[in-house]
Amino acid sequence: MGKKNAQYFIRMAFIILLCCMAGEPHSNGHENRPVERYTIPETPLPEGFIPPVLDNPSIVTFLSASEIRRHINIHYEAFNKKADSAIPNSPLKRLHQLLTTFDQISKLRYRRGVTFLPCQKNLPELVDYIMNSRWYHEFLIPVSTNEVYDYSENTALRIILSAHTAAHFFQIPFPTLFCLIFQESKFDFKIKSYTGALGLGQITGIALKQINLIRSNEPPENRRLLAAASHIKNIYADPVIDELLRDMGFYPMFPQLGAFPNRIQKFNPYQGTVIKQVSKELIRRGFSYGKNFALVRRLIKRNLKGEILRGKYAAVHPALLKVTDVNYGKKFGTVLNIETNLIVSAMLLRHYMNYEWIVWNRKIHLQPSLAAIMAIAAYNQGPSVIREYIRYLLKLHPRYKIEQATSKDHRLFLSKQGIRKALKNKSRRVDELFSHIHKITQCSENECFE
Repeated sequence: MGKKNAQYFIRMAFIILLCCMAGEPHSNGHENRPVERYTIPETPLPEGFIPPVLDNPSIVTFLSASEIRRHINIHYEAFNKKADSAIPNSPLKRLHQLLTTFDQISKLRYRRGVTFLPCQKNLPELVDYIMNSRWYHEFLIPVSTNEVYDYSENTALRIILSAHTAAHFFQIPFPTLFCLIFQESKFDFKIKSYTGALGLGQITGIALKQINLIRSNEPPENRRLLAAASHIKNIYADPVIDELLRDMGFYPMFPQLGAFPNRIQKFNPYQGTVIKQVSKELIRRGFSYGKNFALVRRLIKRNLKGEILRGKYAAVHPALLKVTDVNYGKKFGTVLNIETNLIVSAMLLRHYMNYEWIVWNRKIHLQPSLAAIMAIAAYNQGPSVIREYIRYLLKLHPRYKIEQATSKDHRLFLSKQGIRKALKNKSRRVDELFSHIHKITQCSENECFE
């Protein structure tokens, strides 16, 4: 009996001890141990690092122009070895040098660079592509070497700096945006297509409605737009950038762009006031045909389509450029303003790159390089056409095969028959879209294996 009582008391003591431990959480040394905060050492910025695009749009490092110049000497040297023999004049050498090196300058000064998809051309390769193009030899070289055309380096500067900024803030691959602009307008900010599309990114009335809708319904995208606009103004006002550009041989004269408006306006370059202003400018330059309004109107129409006017009519180029820039190019808010057009073109391209392609009630997940191609196509023809085209592809191939495809799988995703079905046999648009995709892909992509 005594033995049983002893066992009983031992068990009770053990239970009481457990209860005491459970009721005293402070005594176990674990539950209320002070939180230890670990600080991860800051590491150097990796190559191609891009900080959060919206948190601080005006971040500036303390690197001077001379320090930045030292960092990019390798790029200068690599460029100059080729430029001396391959580029025909100083303005184009400066232009190509800036294209090759501005991304490095931007990373060093603002920690803001641009991205590239796998197998896309790097900046020197993009420059090579432009230099080998028919447009470069038949248009840019004659225009930049003939004083009659009054080639504007300042316009080229604004295009390069704004395109880089737009690609960064909207986080789209720079070669995709660059080649889209080249294909759409050949970098002519005043151009107008037969459909009424305007400017560098060939913005249509429908596209403008879509852009204004995105701004209203998607606040983060509008924040990107405003951050990009703010950063462009910061670049234009930055004394370090000014010193670097002057060191290259530029004489930058950037506009005071003002605030970005709530809504973007379209503009009709055929209106009578512009024709009168161009006529007046031609007469001021000593060309009597400026008095013939009907002739001036026809010449403007030809020039807006990208045609090079020759002989005495070449003076229409600088006259129209001046009138367009003075009236519409100095402030944010119209699609003929260089900075506005590039920002909204990037916004629209990003919208389609992130578009949810839903076919038969299921979302299809495209690889980034193929998503970029579909975005280019949607930019050109609208999303409904591309949805029909994807539906056509899904009838031919398993869904997983489409979702694993990249832009290299030309035979799979680029089919004239499929485009014809999606466009309901509209032959002109079929050829236009097929050519559009093919040329932009050829411009932006390299031969490589993914």
